[in-house]
Amino acid sequence: MAPAGPCDPRALAAGVEALRAAGYEVICAPNVAARVGHLAGEDRERLAGIAGLLDRGVGCLIAARGGYGTMRLLPDLPWERFASWQGWVVGFSDLTALHAALSGRFPRATLHGPMAASFGRDARGAEMVVAWLAGRAPRRLFELRRARALRPGVARGVSVGGTLSILAALAGTPFAPEYEDAVLFLEDVGEPLYRLDRLLTQLRLSSRLSRVKAVVVGDLARCGRGETGWRERFRELLLDALPADAVVVEGVQFGHGGRNVPFPLGVEVEVDTPRGEITWGGA
Repeated sequence: MAPAGPCDPRALAAGVEALRAAGYEVICAPNVAARVGHLAGEDRERLAGIAGLLDRGVGCLIAARGGYGTMRLLPDLPWERFASWQGWVVGFSDLTALHAALSGRFPRATLHGPMAASFGRDARGAEMVVAWLAGRAPRRLFELRRARALRPGVARGVSVGGTLSILAALAGTPFAPEYEDAVLFLEDVGEPLYRLDRLLTQLRLSSRLSRVKAVVVGDLARCGRGETGWRERFRELLLDALPADAVVVEGVQFGHGGRNVPFPLGVEVEVDTPRGEITWGGA
């Protein structure tokens, strides 16, 4: 599916080939090759692409790429079809909007992870997504040996989150995820410090961050824009915005950086910094 920005045809073709090589039949929505400015077709075309795939009975909706545009579709998505559908939704970045909206309507797992257009240059990411689709999900989602515990401890809750800027934009809408007792995963790309500050402040002022059990920070790729000490300041801002007893870990390998490890949203996970791992109970 292509609910957001337009896709490079060659990159998408490599992703489709990777899925076919893994034994899957691949059906592309008609708008995957469309381009209307910064979108993969008009809103109605992108909506029709998703509805058409659901009508075909697909077992997985994997995004071609992110960009921007998924939020525009949320009010008009075919929610009645999603209600009876039991497949996977796979993607990250702008797809955070769909992950969040689904979590609020249908309590089922979705998969935060690489999208089809990145499979050709990220063979390991493609392999891990295929493993999830095939039911070979690991119990340990992340090993924290290279991560940094800003506030150590053990916390358990339902996984929510994705791209910080999208989550902040959803605050106050009917499509925001449930933060109560959650483990919140955050990442972003290309944001200067003042905008990271503003995004965290938006979530704090909307009373979202006061409810979480833990925060797991992934890649903040190309953030800070070369500002001296931006990362340390971001840590301070994050800790100030969270409950004093929330477990906080940074440097986990997901998001827009070099390695985007897939993991489920909408399931109970445990962050255990003494053991150095994040796990779930599914496998």
